[in-house]
Amino acid sequence: MTREDRKESEARRAQILALLTRRRDELIARIRRALEERQEESLTRDAPGSHGWAAAPEGSLSLAMVQQQERLLAQIDGAIRRHKIGAYGRCIDCGEDIEIARLTALPFAQRCAECQGKWESRSR
Repeated sequence: MTREDRKESEARRAQILALLTRRRDELIARIRRALEERQEESLTRDAPGSHGWAAAPEGSLSLAMVQQQERLLAQIDGAIRRHKIGAYGRCIDCGEDIEIARLTALPFAQRCAECQGKWESRSR
């Protein structure tokens, strides 16, 4: 690997880590906001005999959305761990770099778009 290749590789790793960190921070902020909003709604809406925001249909939807965001957060945390050991950003099937655009859209992607398509075809 040439010096130029190393520089490019280090720049890519830095770009990917910044992307993952930014997505993680955004998710944490979104989860906190949603939970704070639900708590405020619960305090203003609860009355004797009611079961709080989670019992209301919109509360269940909000809780499901928070749970979905928490799962995404866990996937991003896994991606950050893989990044720290140098196993992130490369396709687990072909070993090629996963495109930055794909990682931006799916930060937890483990396959390049081509290999993902093949994997999904085999999985059906």
